[in-house]
This record gives sequence, C-alpha cells and structure tokens, in this order.
Amino acid sequence: MTYGFWGKVLRVDLTKEKIVIDSVRESFFKKYLGGVGIGTKLLFDTVDPSVDPFDPESVLIFSVGPFQGTIIPGSGRWVVVSRSPLTGIYADSSAGGTWGPLFKRAGFDALVITGRAAEPVYLWISDGNVEIKDASSVWGKTTSEADEIIKKDLGELNAAVACIGPAGENLVRFASIINEHGVAGRAGIGAVMGSKNLKAVAAMGSRNLEVARPGELDDLSKKLFKEFYEKQKDGMRVYGSCIANKIFYETSEIGMKYWTQGTWDEASNLYPENIKDALSWSPVACLNCPIACHKSAKVEEPKKFAYKGYGPEYESVGMLGALCLISDPKAVGYMHYLCDEYGMDVITAGGLIAFSMECYEKGLLSKEDLDGLDLKWGNAEAATALLHKIAKKEGFGAVLAEGIRKAADFVGKDAPRIAMHVKGLDIPAHDPRAFFPWSINYATSPRGACHQRGFAGWMGLGVVIPEWGIAEKTDRHSMEGAANIAAKYQDWATIFNSLVQCEYMTFAGLTLTDQVKLLNYVTGWDVDIEWMAKTAERIFTLQRVINVIYGVGRKDDTLPMRMFEPLKTGGSKGKIPVPFEKELLEYYHIRGWDSDGRPTKEKLVELGLIEALKPVWEGVKDKPND
Repeated sequence: MTYGFWGKVLRVDLTKEKIVIDSVRESFFKKYLGGVGIGTKLLFDTVDPSVDPFDPESVLIFSVGPFQGTIIPGSGRWVVVSRSPLTGIYADSSAGGTWGPLFKRAGFDALVITGRAAEPVYLWISDGNVEIKDASSVWGKTTSEADEIIKKDLGELNAAVACIGPAGENLVRFASIINEHGVAGRAGIGAVMGSKNLKAVAAMGSRNLEVARPGELDDLSKKLFKEFYEKQKDGMRVYGSCIANKIFYETSEIGMKYWTQGTWDEASNLYPENIKDALSWSPVACLNCPIACHKSAKVEEPKKFAYKGYGPEYESVGMLGALCLISDPKAVGYMHYLCDEYGMDVITAGGLIAFSMECYEKGLLSKEDLDGLDLKWGNAEAATALLHKIAKKEGFGAVLAEGIRKAADFVGKDAPRIAMHVKGLDIPAHDPRAFFPWSINYATSPRGACHQRGFAGWMGLGVVIPEWGIAEKTDRHSMEGAANIAAKYQDWATIFNSLVQCEYMTFAGLTLTDQVKLLNYVTGWDVDIEWMAKTAERIFTLQRVINVIYGVGRKDDTLPMRMFEPLKTGGSKGKIPVPFEKELLEYYHIRGWDSDGRPTKEKLVELGLIEALKPVWEGVKDKPND
C-alpha cells in the first residue's frame, strides 16, 4: 500500500489523441516527493535543448503532492512545470484555488501533456476517466468566461478549471494559467498551453485518498488550522498580501519608478487600509486555507476602472502601481483584473509597462512608437490601454508580448541596460538593495528573478528556520551569510512546492517540523529534518542540471547593474548588495557546484542523480530508462 499517493501519472498526447496511465512506485515519491519534485524529474526525462517551448514535442506537466486530498492547512494548491517560452530555461509555477485537490481526488499524481491538438480542446478528468473535448466555444474567451462555460458544458458547477485566456492563445510569452483566483503566473507556461491548442484542464474527483495515520493527521491539521486562523484573522485575512505594502515602502523594498527612487509622495494611497476601502474587499480562500489571503473586489465608479473580480495583491500593487507611479487603488485593481482575465503575469506586465515608461521619458520611445499613447509616469489610462495591446499582440504591445529581453533589444540604444531582469524573468516587487540576500536568491533561482523559489526576504519579517540553524533575523543590509540564507530558503521553498503547500502558512506559524510530522502521518514514512533537507537539495540540484543543459552558467547568475546603484532616498538609501561575487562563489561552495555553477560529480553521486552525470559533464544525455 502506498499512502498519500495514487502512484498514477496520466500522459496525454494531443497530436495522436492518445491517453496512457503509467504506474509509479513509491520509491519515486520517496526520492522526488511530489509537486515540483516529480515535475522536475519528469521534465528532465524529456528535456532536449533543441525542442522549442512552442514545439509540439515540448512537455507540459501538471502535478500535485502528498498533501492534496487531505485537510492539511494550505494544501489547496497545484504545480505546473515546463520549459519557459519567456526565458528559454527551466520553469515551474504554483497556484491555489480548487484544482489541485480535485485533480488529486480524481485519482492522479501528475499529468504529462505532449503534442498539439488540431483544433482547440480541453481535457476533462473525473474519477479516473479522461476525455479530450472540443473547446471551440471557449477559444477566445477570457478566463472567467471560459471557466463558467466549461462548467456548464460539463454539468459540473463544482468542477475545477485551470485555463488560459486570450494571452495564452496568442502566445504572449508571459501568459499565465488561471484557476478561479489561483494564478500560475510566472515564466509564461500559459503560452506553452496555448501552443498546444489546449484551452483548459478541468478536474473533478470524489475518491478518498488513504493515509497512514488518519487520526493523528486530522488532529494536527485541525489544531494548526485553528492556530493559523487566529494568528491571521485580523491580518492577511483582512488585507491579504497587501498587509506588507506600508512596511515594504518604508524599507524601500517595493520598487518605485522602475527601481530608481526610494520614496514617493503618493505611496500612502496604496497602503492596505486605503486599498481595502477603495475596492470593497472580502476574503476568498483556497481549499483548506485558514488565512484567505485572496480578495474578491468590486468597483462601480469610475466606469473606466469598474470591475468585479479578484485582487489586487502585493505584487500587482508593487509592479502595476508603485513601479509605474500609479497611485489610484481602483486603477491598480482594474489592471490586476485585466491581467487575470487575459491570463498574463502581473509581475512581468508591470515590469514591462514601467520599462516602457522610462524609455518614453528618456526619448527611446516616442508617442508614435507607442501607437499614440502618452506613456508618462502615473498615467493609468495609458498603462491600461497597453495591457490590452499586449494581450492582443497589437502595435507596440506585440513587442512587449515577447518579454523584457526581446523588447529591450527591439528598442535598442540604452534600453538593454535599463531592462530589469535575471535570465529574462522580470525582478518582482522586492528590491535586493532593501534585503541583501535577495541578490543571491535572484541570481541563482532556477526560473530567473524570483521571490518565491527562495523566499529569503521573509527572514526579515521574522520567518526563520531554526531546524536549519537560522533562528533569528539578521541585518538586512549585510551580505554576511547571504549565500547560506539564500540556499536554505530556496530549499524550504522547494519543500513547499513539492508537498504541495502554500508558503503563506509560515506567516501564521507553520514550521519545518510541522511539515515533517504531517508528511509522516500521510505516508507512514519515518523521515526527519535531515531527510527533508536532502530531498529538497536533490530536487533543486536537478533543476540546476536542467538549466546547465540549456546553457546556464555563472555568466547568467547575476543582477542588472541598477541593483548596484544606490538609491538616493528612502529606507535603503546608499545601500547596495556587495560583495556580490564573493558571496556568489560561497553559494556555489555550499551547493556543491563548481566555479561555473555546475553541480560537481561528487554532489550528483551523493544525491543519487547518476543520470545527470553525462549531460552535465559530457554534454550527452541518454534517453530515460536507457
């Protein structure tokens, strides 16, 4: 008996309309755990540098972990893995909502999709059954429209629908996948889905998963749920992730005017209380969530920003608001809504608009280049118009739809130096000049600049890992120990995305010790903290192996030069994350990588990644199971 997993991987070839169910042994999960762990391994088994992300041969993987199908707090999540059309390297994204638990209860641990359908389709997965269904009626629809139509078509209003919007259909390279208020946003995996003519994956399951120690699991889950609710009922449950807006402004962690200024007279307009009042917020929870950080919003006036939907949250406020000097909460909320409806990552969208505003200010772009838009700082109407153009790939929007690197190259002159990204992924709303360990985290994150594939900055908010020797906050403007902090929080993030569990539970008090107990109660295993650390290291290292195959090395593990130019005002005035190179080499040493960022032979053998030796050190990759 394998507790906590079905031992089933569903494979769908859309070209051949072929459906296969593979059986997987428990040893596979003991090595890669679940979620992003098994997604990484399944991607490694098929990775080929010659296959473009939009090629029918590219692979798209949905996966869940041992926590789905239980009542564990924060288990209402799922993961999707692929090669990014935005960065060209490894990509994964995680989202909430209802899809993950319902897919798991349908009887599967992962879904591997290859090929390209001749016409638009969606998948319907229900209690072990799989169908490829016609999606012509929903192609071209927004995400909320598609969600509603598909549920009615199936006659299952409680089904979960993970779908793309027009941006994914139009192959916008940072297109997202949406499940209600859950968004798998970063790195453009929604565009991979669109390239396969796949509009959605709908799931519904009623199968009960067997766990090893149900009584103890239920008792601990209910205890934690109650504790987490009490700790956040007046915090994130009320304000969501926007609760951090004020403190991140005071520390200059939130970027302003495309990372060039550390203070802003209108910042208080985007403080949590003001956003809540402006948008008539009410909390929305993913399945099994005691926090309910997502928000349902409704705006009726002014008409130009009227909407009824979800958001915004901290990242959209930071990127679509402060980074562009747009201070109207209703405008920011509406732009967040547009991104969700079109299916676009709010972080990259905001970064591209702010980049374009700076290019416009500096004369690198004219009003004519921008199809007549007066893209001045703070112009919400122009920014909104640009979002429409990006999703539809119209005019200059078609340039931005290709992502920050290609857009900067298109603009030319000084634009590539201005562009703020790591490996092609836009820097999120957390300035490494405000918390120095972010610098190493961003430079080495497997998917590019990312605050959730290593939430190092949360250490500054009191989220520590005493089990791994990080028991207290450090000076946020010190590089001492930054390499170790980045590595440890990257590994913890890997655990969250492999179990699969929402990392926001940490703000309510979840510990690594809690996670080990919960995993043992689910699976019947007898693993410990050391086992969890080694498993996370194995998964993270395999992600690096995939990137090495794609050509990533030390040359790519860096930051844009602006991050080494001190702000003149604000809570991080005069501060820059140095010595960066010294700490980067220390990070490589901690990871067991060589000076070019390649995992050493000894480290690969230690982690049981024998299959990675040839591709890393000989440039030759065997086919899986050869």
